[in-house]
Amino acid sequence: MTRRLLFLIALASAFVASAGCTTMSKLGQVIMDPSVPVGQPEDQPTEVAFSINVSPTINRNPNSLAAILEEKPEVEPFAYAASLNTEQFPATAPQEMEHDTEVEPAQLPVVEDTPGSYDDPAFLLDSPNDTAEASEQIATPIAIKILQLRDDSLLRSSLYQTLDSDLAKTLRSTYIHDDDYLLFPGQFKFVPFTKVHAETRYIAVIADYGSQQDATWKQVLRIEPQGRHIVLSLQVQDSQLILKEEGR
Repeated sequence: MTRRLLFLIALASAFVASAGCTTMSKLGQVIMDPSVPVGQPEDQPTEVAFSINVSPTINRNPNSLAAILEEKPEVEPFAYAASLNTEQFPATAPQEMEHDTEVEPAQLPVVEDTPGSYDDPAFLLDSPNDTAEASEQIATPIAIKILQLRDDSLLRSSLYQTLDSDLAKTLRSTYIHDDDYLLFPGQFKFVPFTKVHAETRYIAVIADYGSQQDATWKQVLRIEPQGRHIVLSLQVQDSQLILKEEGR
């Protein structure tokens, strides 16, 4: 009986010592690196990353080409350049020419004939197609916001103009946090993993399209606030956003 009691005491002591060593080891890691998570993985805040792809023809601006065509490059002077202005050549009064004898100018005989034809199949004269050039449009950058929300109801019923004017005021208590990004046509961007706030239940994206009426400019996804490692794929297309979790 005594031996059995001693054995149980020794076993309990070993267990306590082992647990104490593990606790001290974990405590040492946290002291050395404060970013080391404390607690079980399922109790840690969810981390979210973004894989963003932008269309190469995003936000085509019909006025961008006209602005470029209006810029006329200045001609740089070179060795044989000539500059004529009124200061160098002041105007003078016309002078009459004196003639000793009047001489009638020689004239060629008038030949009646049909108008000449200048159509030569070897030469093609084409004028620039102004209509085709004017129809070309240049893609321009697009601004987006990535939001963390408690609820998505106010966002879904909001206009872009009100959100752009005052985001936090429009979304009121549902708003938690937002990040701004300026994306260029054809760009790929990866946003590294970031911990979401404890009260975050929705991740949303809104985009500043040139024409909001013809575009799907907002997308929302519900997430779990704890225990997840999520990579969200965001496709910024010409007239719509597509937001989804990668692998689903």
